[in-house]
Amino acid sequence: MTYAVYFVGSPRRPEIRHDNGFLGRFPPRSPTPADRRHYATWQGRLELAEAAQGVPFAPKNDIPDALAAYRHFLTGRGAARTFSYERYVANDASGRTTLRSAILEAMAAAYDLHRAGAAADGGSFSFTGSAIGCGGTTGGFPYPATENWQKAIGAHSIWISGDVAVEPDVKSGTPHFTLTLVIHAEDRYNFNPGAADIATGIPDDENGVFEITGLAKQYMNAATLTRRVAWSGPPTTSFTVSMVPVLRQRHPADNRRLRNKL
Repeated sequence: MTYAVYFVGSPRRPEIRHDNGFLGRFPPRSPTPADRRHYATWQGRLELAEAAQGVPFAPKNDIPDALAAYRHFLTGRGAARTFSYERYVANDASGRTTLRSAILEAMAAAYDLHRAGAAADGGSFSFTGSAIGCGGTTGGFPYPATENWQKAIGAHSIWISGDVAVEPDVKSGTPHFTLTLVIHAEDRYNFNPGAADIATGIPDDENGVFEITGLAKQYMNAATLTRRVAWSGPPTTSFTVSMVPVLRQRHPADNRRLRNKL
C-alpha cells in the first residue's frame, strides 16, 4: 500500500498547492520609513547570526541552512532557489525517516506496477507519483526535527519518480528489481499570518510585513535526491541502497520555511 498514486511514465510534477503567506490575506503596499528601519534591523540580526556560525558557544551557530534560506528571502528578489535534501536527510532525524519511508513507498509502487503489467516478463519501465505532504506529527513523513531544518524548509511536499529494471529468476521465478528513485521536494518560503517561530516564539508578523511591502520576496525552494535500491520478490525491509553520482552544482547551496523563523 502506498501513500501516493503512481502511474507508468516519465517524471511529471503533480499538482501541488502552496500558501501565499501574508500576500494571501493583505494587499501589497509601499514601505514606510518605519518599515525600512525594521528591515534594516532584521538584516543586522541575520548578519550577526551568520558571523556566529562555527564560533564555539555562540548562540544559533548551528543553523546554516536556515540562515541561507532567510538571506534569500531578504535579498533574492523572489527568484527560485535550490537547497540540499542530502543535507536534510544527513542532519535531521525526520529527514532520515522521510528518506526510508520514500524508499519503501517507491519499492511498493514499483512492485505494484510490475504486477499490473509493467515489464511483467522482465525489462524496464518508469513511473511517477502524486504529492506527499511532509509535516505531520506522526507517520513516515514528519515535520523536521531540528531548528535548522524547521526554519530552512519546515512543512513541505515531495513526489517520487523512478526507473525500474526487472530481471526474472529463471529457476525460482522470483523477479529481481533494481530501482533508481528520485525524491522531488518543494516548498514556498514565506511567513504566515497567525504563525510564530517554534524556537523563539517570534510572531511571523515581524517578517510578513516585508512580503506586503515588497522589501523581501517569498520564493520557491526545491531539491532532488536520488538513490538506487535492489531487492527480490515483494517489497521487504531487506534491501540494498546506494547513492547515485550526480553532476556537481557549481553554485552555493542556499536554504528554508513554514513556521519557525529567525
